[in-house]
Amino acid sequence: MIPTYRPSLGPEELSAVSSVFDSRWLGMGEITREFELRLAKFLGARHVIAVDRGTAALHLALDAVELGAGDEVIVPSLTFVATVQAIRMAGAVPVFCEVTPDTLNLDLADALGRITRRTRAILPVHFGGLPCDMNPLLAEARRRGLRVVEDAAHAFGAHLPGPQSGNPRRPDLLQFRRDQEHHLR
Repeated sequence: MIPTYRPSLGPEELSAVSSVFDSRWLGMGEITREFELRLAKFLGARHVIAVDRGTAALHLALDAVELGAGDEVIVPSLTFVATVQAIRMAGAVPVFCEVTPDTLNLDLADALGRITRRTRAILPVHFGGLPCDMNPLLAEARRRGLRVVEDAAHAFGAHLPGPQSGNPRRPDLLQFRRDQEHHLR
């Protein structure tokens, strides 16, 4: 097997994990709260909620935009299965659109061509450390009255001119995993 990453773990990381074990709070303890506060400050957000997996984060974000049964969510065809699972758990129907060959991100022209009277949201997936160009997507969504929920797991904090991925004005998924790229500005 060819490894795609090699974690860099040393005494500092071991000590941090040990302090969590010593606290007896393996989930929502003081360290998690500190993480949420620091992340909110970094993002300029009022609130951050840490959950244990990206699927749960997407499900919460989709619930926050109040999708109804049968509502459609446009999502790129190149994504992780959790993106589609979260859409289905929210009672909505995924509608797949193409990705652009140069970025592997959502192809906006194709996505716009798939909008129907049942479309309620667009869920761009920032792929491989490169964020989607959010300015035209947000403009079109606003013009059409659609919600935008970003999956920023691959591109936490990455940005092009305009809103960075993980923008606090929209419900976003920010995920930290050892096998995904994260670029901070």
